[in-house]
Amino acid sequence: MNIRNFDLNLLRVFAALERERNVSRAADTLGLTQPSISNALQRLRQQCNDPLFVRGGRAMEPTPLALAMTDPIHQALRLMEASLTLATGFNPTSSKHVFNIAMSDVGEKVLLPVLTDHLVSVAPGIRIDALRMATSMYPDALRTGALDLSIGNVSLPEVNFFQQHLFSDRYVCILAHGHPLADEPITLERFLSLEHVIATGGNAESVLQQHLAAQRMSRNVRLSVVHYHMAALVVAKTRLIATVPENTVRGIGGLRILPLPFELPRAAVRQCWHRRVHVDPANKWLRSTISALMTNEARED
Repeated sequence: MNIRNFDLNLLRVFAALERERNVSRAADTLGLTQPSISNALQRLRQQCNDPLFVRGGRAMEPTPLALAMTDPIHQALRLMEASLTLATGFNPTSSKHVFNIAMSDVGEKVLLPVLTDHLVSVAPGIRIDALRMATSMYPDALRTGALDLSIGNVSLPEVNFFQQHLFSDRYVCILAHGHPLADEPITLERFLSLEHVIATGGNAESVLQQHLAAQRMSRNVRLSVVHYHMAALVVAKTRLIATVPENTVRGIGGLRILPLPFELPRAAVRQCWHRRVHVDPANKWLRSTISALMTNEARED
């Protein structure tokens, strides 16, 4: 393949097909016709000497070569977009930028409503894709450009990464309004003896388990779920209790929120990014917007 004769617009078609796995949806994404996408795919196949995407049921499945090309092509497109942004400046009022952000439960609960409301007013063309992935995947996703930001109670490696504190949250005990002990303080003895639902998708369980193990104490765990809000919904309908960050259960009906019978470190929610986007105007704008919104939220609270 000779890069001098390669049509770089084909990279956009490849990225759209890889993301949508459907010719029609890829055409809609790029504002092109289906025949145009099909023609571009044929040219890509000829250039790469590989079918790249083959029909599998209702979807176009990538071949091994296409899978190997995916990350480099997405990264190349992001770098080109960043270069054009540097040349033309970033104008949020007219931008059609899509930001990929990995968020924890508490990040979604606290940030997404105010950020979405703000963007509707000042940047109506910008889209936020809030993603969920294991925190162990954050560094590689930020490094390759699959993520623009991560938001949560997560610390990343110091080298090549930046982080900014957004807000702190305390861990609390929740139980149903109709629970027999709803109007009584949760003593340590009661806390340990009652049945618990735990949420494995956040840090509360690991922080709590570390504290209990250090004191050689254990709980009666009845149910395990992934998300804090699901734990809260279960608690509201049962006699189980749970330990969660306070902000994740604000506004959920049927709950009593009580202090824990011991001290735990507060959850520190941060936004984190890779150095490759540290001076990128679009990413800088997003980070400063999020920081300002969270500062205002904390002031109002």
